[in-house]
Amino acid sequence: MAQRNSLGLLAAILLSLWAVTPAFAVAPPADSPRTQQAAPAPRGGAVLPFDLMDPARIETGRKRFAKTCAGYCHGHEGIGGRAPDFKGRTDLSAEEAFKTISEGRQTADVMPPWGEAFSEEQIWELVAYLKHLGRQSVD
Repeated sequence: MAQRNSLGLLAAILLSLWAVTPAFAVAPPADSPRTQQAAPAPRGGAVLPFDLMDPARIETGRKRFAKTCAGYCHGHEGIGGRAPDFKGRTDLSAEEAFKTISEGRQTADVMPPWGEAFSEEQIWELVAYLKHLGRQSVD
């Protein structure tokens, strides 16, 4: 009987805590998956989730590019791989790069889709790095 009363009391405490929690809720940290998924894609003139010229975002994109894109496909620093080079490339729009990274491509240049592996924010960081490479001269 005492155990049943203890369980009832515990349930009542937990229920009351749950009921007041929304009043004190805070936004998740900027790097949490929930906020990363909320970043809007700039399709149809929508706003970019951050400045693509931000050096910190470019550096984060560079690191991700080096881990996942450089070795076999696009080469280190975006040149010299089996797939198209990015260094000095000015014809690639941010929206086109985002879409290709997200959805992949099944043409002559096959590329796997990364939209399930990376959040939208992470993809935009890759785009920021690609746009940075496009502003670099090909040596």
